[in-house]
Amino acid sequence: MNTRSYLKTLAISAGLLTSSLHAQVYDLTEQSFDNPEFRAYFAESYVAKSETNPNITAEEKGLFDEIVPLIGSDPKAAIARLESSVGPDSSAAFDYILGNLYYQEGQTKKSVASYQTAIKKFPNYAQAYYNMGRAFVAENDYQNALKGLQKSLSIETGDGTMYGLIGYCYLNMDMPSTALDAYKVAIMLAPDSKDWKLGQLQCLIALERSQEAIGLLYEFIKAEPNKADWWKLQANQFLAVNERSKAAANLTVVKDLGKADGPSLALLGDLFVNEGLVEPAVDSYTEAMKLGGARPARIIEVVNSLIYMDQLGNAKTLLSNLESVMSAQLTESQEMSVLNVKARLAMQEDDTDGAAGFLATLVKKDPLNGGALLSLSELEKKRGDLAKAEYYAENATKLKGYSHQAYIALAQLNVGKRDYAAAAKYLREAQQIDPKDYVADYLLRIEQAALRM
Repeated sequence: MNTRSYLKTLAISAGLLTSSLHAQVYDLTEQSFDNPEFRAYFAESYVAKSETNPNITAEEKGLFDEIVPLIGSDPKAAIARLESSVGPDSSAAFDYILGNLYYQEGQTKKSVASYQTAIKKFPNYAQAYYNMGRAFVAENDYQNALKGLQKSLSIETGDGTMYGLIGYCYLNMDMPSTALDAYKVAIMLAPDSKDWKLGQLQCLIALERSQEAIGLLYEFIKAEPNKADWWKLQANQFLAVNERSKAAANLTVVKDLGKADGPSLALLGDLFVNEGLVEPAVDSYTEAMKLGGARPARIIEVVNSLIYMDQLGNAKTLLSNLESVMSAQLTESQEMSVLNVKARLAMQEDDTDGAAGFLATLVKKDPLNGGALLSLSELEKKRGDLAKAEYYAENATKLKGYSHQAYIALAQLNVGKRDYAAAAKYLREAQQIDPKDYVADYLLRIEQAALRM
């Protein structure tokens, strides 16, 4: 395996960046009374628009004229007046207005009940179905919300908000494909709505249509170039289609904006390692550790990969940074892994005494540490003491998770002694534990060599 292929098997193990957009369906920021445009839009729903809205009698006109000014100036007084005046025989319009007032005051359960009363009195009440759907959305009751919205749509033509809310319901019901169809109509009717574009984006991500999501995110980035979330989300989608260099470029922008967090820096480190940019990777991992976004186990894994790449200086720097920044967070197992890595580094630098010291400390702490035993076996082999090398490898064969590698080490030691029969025996033991094609090929060559003896 060449170095670049090896890197691709190790890099990006941190996975995709987490985001609230992934974790749950986004909040409807535009459909809130905190939004002045929504308040104005909702106010229009008090006005009867067509034959799909009930009339009021001449006798009720006085109550209506009394209530209308209070809707904007004193909604609580309007509610009190309607609660004392509306009855079974009054116009459905008053139940609807009361429902609206409850809704804008945050009393969504009462608003639903008032809308339902209005609908019983006037079954063709499109706007009551519509606003009841809104209230159910506020209650996170998406199935009933969908029924109300679709019933309204069956009575009269819907607007962009109607289709957007329908899409939002389907998305919350884990039906992203159907939701996407609704969002497309919503965006066509309300092209400036960020809520519906966010919904469309989440559908595309859920459906793994990453290229389309990338294109849509370019629009978000163009509109808000300083918002780190868009760059991060697009980096995720670049990763999904294996465009790692573009993902790295996005995360570099996030870093340059001063908005990088620990996980994004850790992922950027992975991406840099994958591209062979080791020094920037070490810097990113170190910053990630300082921000609490790096996992010690992952850093140890990267250090091991850097040793494999013969990047010993950078491996030592990253390991030193791990110990200085995260030493208090290391588990006992991770502390022993660090000792093992230090021993590997020492062996790579031909510091056999240093390696022996680290491994001795490690075995003293954990006599059954398979990794340490195998490293000691390798060290003694390098020193020329094959008896000790075999002793440590034999001990490692008794440990689950290390026996396969230990038997291969014993086979290699016996090949060095030209004892091909013993080597073949150990390789067969390894194959019984975990059959590998490369071991089978090695075994075949050893058996052929034994026949020539």
